[in-house]
Amino acid sequence: MPWQVLAVSIPLLFVAYQALSKLLPSGTSAFLVNAYASALGAVIMLALYFLTSAQKTFTLDGRTLAIALGIGALISIGNAGIIQAYLWGAPQSSFTAIYYPLLVIYALVVSIIIWHEKLNWYQIAGILLALTGIVLIVYFRR
Repeated sequence: MPWQVLAVSIPLLFVAYQALSKLLPSGTSAFLVNAYASALGAVIMLALYFLTSAQKTFTLDGRTLAIALGIGALISIGNAGIIQAYLWGAPQSSFTAIYYPLLVIYALVVSIIIWHEKLNWYQIAGILLALTGIVLIVYFRR
């Protein structure tokens, strides 16, 4: 399956999880729900690892383990930030319309600075459109 199909379809899973989160009873800790969701995610990822990998070991070398734990910490802190934004009353439509384009822009900046990747004119135009959209959302949200 081409990666472009996944790039277009996988965001639907995140929209679904955001929609499901609206069904949680009030007073339920979003942090506890995220902890349970992350635990299930760990089980699913381990199952996928065993189904797709020729290696069947749980061990990682020291450097790889440190990077993996760092990634886990960043994901958890990022999720906590998203949860906190919603707890502070951020509307999902406005928050995601700002968050996801910035995620793409930040990733592009990092890829240029650290990995020395090159952008084409379509990507530059996309960045400009995303920035324009973010500015308009923030401006008209006031």
